[in-house]
Amino acid sequence: MMVLKKILMKILKTIGLLILLFVVIGIAAVVNKPNEAEKKQKEAKELTDKKLDKLRSECESYITRTVINKSTLNMSVFSAKRWQGNDGKLYATQEFSAKNKFGLEQKFRAVCIEDKDGNADYKVEEMIGN
Repeated sequence: MMVLKKILMKILKTIGLLILLFVVIGIAAVVNKPNEAEKKQKEAKELTDKKLDKLRSECESYITRTVINKSTLNMSVFSAKRWQGNDGKLYATQEFSAKNKFGLEQKFRAVCIEDKDGNADYKVEEMIGN
C-alpha cells in the first residue's frame, strides 16, 4: 500500500509539472505574439528583401549582357552586396572580372540602383588598382 502511495505521488507531481510547463509555454506564446505594427514591419522587410534579390539578379543579367568576352566572365560571389539606403532607394553592387577584346583581364564593379518608383539605373565602372 505504501509503494502504491509513493507511485501515485510521483505521478501527480509529474502531471503537475507538465501542466505548469504547458501554462508557461502558453503565457510565453501570448506575450511574444507580434502586434500589428511588428507584423507590418516584418512584411515590409520581406518585401524589401524580395525586391533587393530581384535587383541583384537583374544586375547580374545586365553584367552578362554587357560583357564582351562572356566566356571569361568571373563574378565573385563574395563581392555581391545589396541594401536599402536611407534615401529609400535599393542598391546592389557586383564585382566581376572579364577579358577585354585584346585578351587583357580587367576588374569591374556593376552598380545597380532602383528608386522608389521602380525605375532602375545600371552602370559598370572599372576598378583601377584593385
